Amino acid sequence: MTENYALEIDFFGVGDGERSGDAIALRFGDYKNNQWHNQTVFVIDGGNLTSGQEIVDHVKNVYKTNKVDRVILTHPDSDHASGLRKVIEQLEIGKIWMHRPWNHWGDVKNSIVDGRITKNSFGDRLRLAYQYAYDIEKLAIAKGIEIFSPHQGSSYSIDKEKILTVLGPSKELYTSLIQASGKTPEMAVFESTRNFSATETTKTVYEDMDFKTENLEEVNVPTSAENDMSLILLLTVGKTKVLFTGDAGTQGMFKAIYYATDNDISLKDLDVFQVPHHGSRRNLSKGILKYIDTKYSIISCAANSPKHPSPIVVNSLIRRGMNPYSTKGILLNYHNLVVPQRAGLSPAAPLAFTNYVQISQ
Repeated sequence: MTENYALEIDFFGVGDGERSGDAIALRFGDYKNNQWHNQTVFVIDGGNLTSGQEIVDHVKNVYKTNKVDRVILTHPDSDHASGLRKVIEQLEIGKIWMHRPWNHWGDVKNSIVDGRITKNSFGDRLRLAYQYAYDIEKLAIAKGIEIFSPHQGSSYSIDKEKILTVLGPSKELYTSLIQASGKTPEMAVFESTRNFSATETTKTVYEDMDFKTENLEEVNVPTSAENDMSLILLLTVGKTKVLFTGDAGTQGMFKAIYYATDNDISLKDLDVFQVPHHGSRRNLSKGILKYIDTKYSIISCAANSPKHPSPIVVNSLIRRGMNPYSTKGILLNYHNLVVPQRAGLSPAAPLAFTNYVQISQ
């Protein structure tokens, strides 16, 4: 049904300072005689309040609608969740896809060490820890918007054609990540996924296009439980395939890849790959990139971020012909060949290779 559909994706340039974030709007539908017909609109993450308002204005003025069919929160970090409050307040929302950790008392209660923790105190603690996500829930309830908790295998379909498929996390992985999170009351069997060091030292090394000089980690790089909670989403419109990853770490990425492989879903023929966690070197590995290939890679990061994207990650993408681009405070637009380039936009320049990079000692 969607083989002749037009598709536009807008990656907003969240943050004019050092703090990065994700904010994405997209639409697909019939495009004929320079007009969109029967368009479907998704918003994936909202960045901060400023980018949230930019999404609202964009949907109204560019997409020419007040309706968003699906609002999707990949995970409850503030740089993804905060701006969605503006979107939900000011636009008509069909349904919200998001996780609510405070609803998982039944899944984790037997692992909580502190016997004083009750269902109510557990919920209160996590609502406070994930304040922006809780704000979204309250807005949804006030406006009568349905909230759906997506897990691996969930999908949005049109006439049985899967348009958006959740590759991860599974319900089991998500539950284990709630247990692992430092925001959850102390567990008997889990601790934080990664211990962050404030005393990490670095040195400068040389890289070139030779894979022997590559400093990307081989397989698994631990990250925070909250990042690995991120939804990993595959959008398929006609022959166009786009992978959205939020802030997923290598654990979440590998499990999504395993699910895709088991279900005969190839990730080697992507048109767009959203690089996880603003291009951090802790969220991608050589092992992950063995299973992913794409025409374009998009990295969402702040205009003046000192660490995003990592030159090691950028170099790794360039070596593989995966053409990395970065928002760096500006809007990036992708469109398939069915719809022309939007007026006022100009071609973006891909990121350049860096020969001298910093690695941990």
